[in-house]
Amino acid sequence: MKSWIAAATLSLCAASNANAQAFDWSAQLGKPSSELQSALGESGRCSSGGFSIPVRWISKDTKLTDDLFDPVDTPGAGIISIGGKPDPNFDYNDTRTFQSEKFGSIRCTIGREATVQAYTYEDRIVRIKLGFDRCESREMRENKFFGNIMGSKTPFMEEKCDGVDLKEKDFDTALYQSIKARNQYGYDSEGSPGVLDFRWSRHMDGEFESAERKVMWDVLCYRHSRNELSAMIPPSGMSYRCLIDVDNSNPSRWSATAMYELLQPGTVFDSVDSRLTAMRLFVDMPAERAAALSVRPELQATVDEIKAKIANGIAQNNAKDGAVSNILGAGN
Repeated sequence: MKSWIAAATLSLCAASNANAQAFDWSAQLGKPSSELQSALGESGRCSSGGFSIPVRWISKDTKLTDDLFDPVDTPGAGIISIGGKPDPNFDYNDTRTFQSEKFGSIRCTIGREATVQAYTYEDRIVRIKLGFDRCESREMRENKFFGNIMGSKTPFMEEKCDGVDLKEKDFDTALYQSIKARNQYGYDSEGSPGVLDFRWSRHMDGEFESAERKVMWDVLCYRHSRNELSAMIPPSGMSYRCLIDVDNSNPSRWSATAMYELLQPGTVFDSVDSRLTAMRLFVDMPAERAAALSVRPELQATVDEIKAKIANGIAQNNAKDGAVSNILGAGN
């Protein structure tokens, strides 16, 4: 079976240089982002940037975790007072983030089929996510609205994806057959995200169990997510189910794939009309944890500074309340 998959991969590569399925994505983990761009060649149009960690909610009980993308854990966060007095025990800032020069990202589009988002720590890739756009056409166009906001005389160009191609491609078929051969996949029920149903993951335990459960929130194929095939599936007249395959035998090469199975209604049973890849995710879990731990002292200093601000604010409020009580005689 492995030889068949290898042959199919070579055939697909010959057809489209670095097709979103034929390409060996797991092998890119741990490599510099420049090597990924080089490996994609002319098939990928890439741009580099950074990424930041949200630090929206802080309280005296805030703790840090080893989740690189969401390490700030604040119990009770998320309740915003509408009218009335803000809770002095929380410091909330929707735009506040933590940034480090050690973090980077690279975004690539592959033909009209997929968008790739890779994240790096010290220029080594720790996570790769592929969203299958399946545009009928993708081209660079001027965004006049954004250009006017920026006040730039140079046209602001961005890549636009029009329409959706729902035809099953060679890479869909090859990927589905390789998943079936592994025989460790499972289904969500009727397109429900089913994030907390881990029956299809047979090794969900051990050192990286918590990290795996968190990362599975990204493994979805349902109608209401953005910038994926799911956003383009008609809301009615098309039934489907979501196949999910997780390979977690090696945490440094952890991967998951979600696929749509579009169904053709039948008299007794529905039959599968086509299988379309929705997304793929590749993670080096030990590298992500090491990255989170390495920046923890700097992030902790930021959190401690905000905690001190909260404590000072509470102390000032208590002092004011005490002064009023004394004036009214309660302190005598």
